[in-house]
Amino acid sequence: MLRLPIPAILIALASLPFGAPPADAQEATVIARQAASPIATDVTFPASKTATYRIAWAVNVGPERPDSVVPGFRSAANFLYVGDANGVPRENQQLAIVVWGSATHSLLKDDAYRAARGTANASIPMLQALHDAGVRIIVCGEALLNRKLDRNHLLPFVKIAPTATMALATLHTEGYAIFRP
Repeated sequence: MLRLPIPAILIALASLPFGAPPADAQEATVIARQAASPIATDVTFPASKTATYRIAWAVNVGPERPDSVVPGFRSAANFLYVGDANGVPRENQQLAIVVWGSATHSLLKDDAYRAARGTANASIPMLQALHDAGVRIIVCGEALLNRKLDRNHLLPFVKIAPTATMALATLHTEGYAIFRP
């Protein structure tokens, strides 16, 4: 059994964001690195710690370069990062990302992405961290068909909707606000 001196434990705890810490240190690191947002202090309009936030981001623009992360995925990471820093419990952060258009390829497993784009899929670590944090990742079924992408090549946690519009409408009926990054 590893025994750490109390000062080491206190230092480790002090490095965690306010509120409930993420379930996984790697998830927290990826999300914090991708969010890369400064945390405002002494705010006069604080985030509610009791409200349930239901937000879906509509992401249809792919990466600037094939070896880059899709910029729209950072919005969900930033929300989690800022929510954690402001003490919003993770169970009160119900988030989703609906993907179509040129962002669709970024939901492919690495081998399929490499075959299609000639490089590694840089979005996978972020998508995995977001999924691990409870973010729903949904792709437009029509986008898969139009781009001739095999559903078996998608990352295993990606859900397929009939269309992006249907996914966004369904999320809206579930109380989600729809944002565009």
